[in-house]
Amino acid sequence: MKLETLNKNAEFYIASLALGVLEGMKQGILSPEAGIWSLARSSFSNELLKSTIISNDLKYVIACFDEIDALSSFDGGEVKQQQMIDELKERCLSCLQGVDYKNLDMKMTSSINDEDDL
Repeated sequence: MKLETLNKNAEFYIASLALGVLEGMKQGILSPEAGIWSLARSSFSNELLKSTIISNDLKYVIACFDEIDALSSFDGGEVKQQQMIDELKERCLSCLQGVDYKNLDMKMTSSINDEDDL
């Protein structure tokens, strides 16, 4: 599946997706490793981190996804994990509050191919 939207919508969609993944981790529905293999996947995050249209806060959130999983290997890591998840959720919410919804075009196109060729 491939989803496409206008560049001006990217902050909204990526912050929303990150917030959902983080909440899933917080609730124990998703493992922290899910963050690494979703939004922190280098083929996605490298392009996002170079982007001039994505806020620094959202770039920070995406860059931290792989650290969430690593925290579990330290003493007291689960507490630190939850603290980091809470911090990143707050940053996502801040990004969403900064979106200019009056000028947001929610247009999105999708295409589905029966074969995954990532």
